[in-house]
Amino acid sequence: MRYRLRLPAITRWNDGAEHTEGGFTVNIALRGILIQSNKYPPVGSNVCVELVLPAPDSEKEEILIECVGRVVRVADQRSPGAFGVHGVFNEDLLTRFVWKQPKSFDNAEILLKSHDTL
Repeated sequence: MRYRLRLPAITRWNDGAEHTEGGFTVNIALRGILIQSNKYPPVGSNVCVELVLPAPDSEKEEILIECVGRVVRVADQRSPGAFGVHGVFNEDLLTRFVWKQPKSFDNAEILLKSHDTL
């Protein structure tokens, strides 16, 4: 079953050069993600995708979830296009971000608490 869900996504891959691209999820399933992005890896690429979710118990915290997998399709080759990743969500690598209220955007700070129990 797929769930329509729009979340920020960061995709990393290496095809001889390191790539990091931002995008948004279109839908999510237990074993994969469809991501919309201006740039995307070719079919067959191994990728690491990080998704950012709001913490269920705090307005000032977000949760980072990692999915490691392989690009199995490119749904649309226009810009922005979409690509599908078949992968595994790594529950052991949940990271909770605590955002401190910045005095200004130039002074924004992030505190990380890794491997928090949710």
